[in-house]
Amino acid sequence: MGNIEKISSDMAEKICREIMIDLPEYFGQPEINAKYAIGVKSRENFVAMVGKNYAGLISIDFPYPNNCSIYWLGVFSQYHSRGFGGKLVESAVKNAELKHASTMTVETLDPCESDENYLKTYEFYKAKGFKPLVNIKPGNYRWSMVYMARIL
Repeated sequence: MGNIEKISSDMAEKICREIMIDLPEYFGQPEINAKYAIGVKSRENFVAMVGKNYAGLISIDFPYPNNCSIYWLGVFSQYHSRGFGGKLVESAVKNAELKHASTMTVETLDPCESDENYLKTYEFYKAKGFKPLVNIKPGNYRWSMVYMARIL
């Protein structure tokens, strides 16, 4: 099912932007998309490969030595439901464990927002071992978010 490779920050930005264009139902806010595309440049990035094609991207950082955070994750639509997202998460877990992190966290849209696409995202993270910790609604956000964690 393809390989996972670490990539440069410039390549991560390019792939992030391409995935966001491919998935407007998930990434429909240009100002937020720009923030994430620039943000991946200062994080560790891994891609899932199918031959010479990119299938998906995960961007992680370590806000604390004991915690790895998924900053951004996306899989091109043609590769959805084929295991690439899970493979990217598991590669990030292995990377985090090598750095002695004990938890992995992610923030996504709260299921109470009833967005069909992000409900799939929430369920994806649950299936990968993440449990909801707290619902938050930052002051500049229109939606409620859920912060999830997985013990490593």
